Amino acid sequence: MELVDCEHRTPPDAGCGYPYIAIPQIRDGHLDLSGARRVSHEHYVEWTRKAKPQPHDVLLSRRCNPGETAVVPSNLECVLGQNLVILRADGTRIAPSFLRWLVRSPVWWEQVSAFINVGAVFDSLRCADIPSFRLPIPPESEQLRIAAILDALDDRIELNRRMNRTLESMARAIFKSWFVDFDPVRTKMEGGEGGEVGEVGEVGLPPALADLFPCSFEGSELGEIPKGWEMGTLADVTTLNPESRTKATRSTLINYVDLSNTKWGRIESVTTHAGDDAPSRAQRVLRSGDTIVGTVRPGNGSYALVSDDGLTGSTGFAVLRPMNTVYAQYVYLAATAVEKIEALSRLADGGAYPAVRPEAVAATAIIRPSNEVLAAFSRVAGPLLGKLARNERQSRNLATLRDALLPKLVSGELLVSPAKRVIPGVDA
Repeated sequence: MELVDCEHRTPPDAGCGYPYIAIPQIRDGHLDLSGARRVSHEHYVEWTRKAKPQPHDVLLSRRCNPGETAVVPSNLECVLGQNLVILRADGTRIAPSFLRWLVRSPVWWEQVSAFINVGAVFDSLRCADIPSFRLPIPPESEQLRIAAILDALDDRIELNRRMNRTLESMARAIFKSWFVDFDPVRTKMEGGEGGEVGEVGEVGLPPALADLFPCSFEGSELGEIPKGWEMGTLADVTTLNPESRTKATRSTLINYVDLSNTKWGRIESVTTHAGDDAPSRAQRVLRSGDTIVGTVRPGNGSYALVSDDGLTGSTGFAVLRPMNTVYAQYVYLAATAVEKIEALSRLADGGAYPAVRPEAVAATAIIRPSNEVLAAFSRVAGPLLGKLARNERQSRNLATLRDALLPKLVSGELLVSPAKRVIPGVDA
């Protein structure tokens, strides 16, 4: 296994170009490029002269969260920041496809713990210590079978993620068309007669749906809005933080949702704690249809539409419960529109942990259409966000299965038969 350290370089500016991979881009074994900065072609050529990431390479963080890893996907050309190391299997003892799973296993983390250097500011790993790690290496044929099973689970999770990005984009496009650009109103003003619903972005609506919209505008403090609609805030259509638990009223088990596990519309994981051992911040009662918005560093995008009952959220969330069930999709998309999250981020203060009060989230300005329009929007957007929620639920189940299999497979406790196996939730 080859180990390549990356030389120091100054971070680039935001913009277009090649992704600049830094420690925050490493998440759950994958690279999250949503917040990555970009570099020019000239910088790409210069900075990859000594170390160019290749498919199947594993990127290792040696500082801040030492030991965390992510695999480099195919067709990604990128540059690496300081404190990242490339682990590359040469295929002689470790198959490249197996390496990514070996460095996510419990035995890997045992070695990280043994060699970690605890610092006053950041814990770290020394590159010189990594070749000393003692790790179980199965025969190559077993490595390939292990990788095939875990890859299949991970591929299905990634497929769900891509589907969900499309589903959410569709719902947001319809929201923008109806409640920001007012396309149905403008179409009626121009003499349009509706039409069949087409691709996202088209404004044609069936006549019965088009009839729900006004045919003119009127003035408001923020400009022209559809006639009969009103300006308001999320507090007009939601209840803020409606239920809380105290230590005395906690149930035996707490299914806890934290800000760090909630990103850009996804509850990535739910942790279960005994009631007495749950974090002190586990107080917000969450119910299906609630919108949760992180109030600490709101620009980090810790928000989601809750689709399951029985969850408890951190006090770092503002919980918005719609006063009417047909408001749920509208409230979620209105509260988490890009410009609304950016506005909350500008309001945040507090030094190291900039935050806003939950009341600031509830005070977010919105347009208040008629209940008939909101009910129609729920019928259109509800199936899209409902499918998204089902995909997320399946992904969490698959991740649980993957994470349960990983240590057993890597340690040799569970051997994979050469015969073809049906993988639950993937091949079924």
